[in-house]
This record gives sequence, structure tokens and C-alpha cells, in this order.
Amino acid sequence: MKILVPHDGSSVSDKALRKAILFAKKLNYEILLLHIIDLRLLQSDSILKYINEKAALDKAKTQILKYLKAGSESMLKSRIEAANKEGVNIRFTLGIGSAPEGIINVAKSAKVDFIIIGSRGLSSADREPTKLRILGSVARNVSELAECPVMIVK
Repeated sequence: MKILVPHDGSSVSDKALRKAILFAKKLNYEILLLHIIDLRLLQSDSILKYINEKAALDKAKTQILKYLKAGSESMLKSRIEAANKEGVNIRFTLGIGSAPEGIINVAKSAKVDFIIIGSRGLSSADREPTKLRILGSVARNVSELAECPVMIVK
């Protein structure tokens, strides 16, 4: 049995991972930790104002993506080390693209039994108006579109 835990580096994602570790220990489940790199970060029109040459822009995007992947792997590996100390079978994967779509696709392809996701991520956790909202857009979309059960952790 397998639990998918999408993780964006936020404290709420850490809470979701801790909940998954509890389930995994009690039920002998495997955890698949997932981080999605959102390429919309690299498609800002403001970048195009400063870099006119397409080749230079492509090269810059490739370099930035390389650093994003390395940083994402480092962030996930530190969480994996903590889970390993708990005796949990855990591995990670990186995705690229839209977070909700990537989570749903990985859930299907990895044949996970359920998803444990934080209620809000980095993009909304620190914005004051969203503190009144229970769910961020990623958690809401995943809960609506997933074909497996989804547990949302506050």
C-alpha cells in the first residue's frame, strides 16, 4: 500500500508528512513524497522585458530549472532522512508543471492508495486574506479530481 504526500516545503506540508508517517508506521505503508516544480515561475512576461534573445532566455531557464531541481531534491531528502529514522519506507519523485495536475498524474501512475496533502502551501500560507480560507487551490483541486481518497491536513 502506498501514500502520496505532495510537499512544497511549507510547514503545512511537513504536518501532512508527519501524519503520513504515523499511518505508514501503523499500517506498514510506503510513502511517496512528491514535489512539483511549477514552470510558470519561468514564464513571466517581466523576464522577457530584460532578455531579448530567445537562445539566452532558453539557456537562463535551463540553468534556473537545474537549480530548482537541486534545491527541491535537497528539501525532500532532508524530510526523507527524518522519516527513515522512524523506520518508514519512503522515496521521492519530482514533477514539473501544474501542481494539481502533476499530483493527480503521479497518483494514477504510481497507483497510490490515498493522498495526504496540506490544506495550504507556500503560495497561500503567508498571505493574510487566505488565512480565513480553509483550503488552498491545490488542495481543493486535488480533493475534487483525485480518484483515490484524499486526507487534507490543516
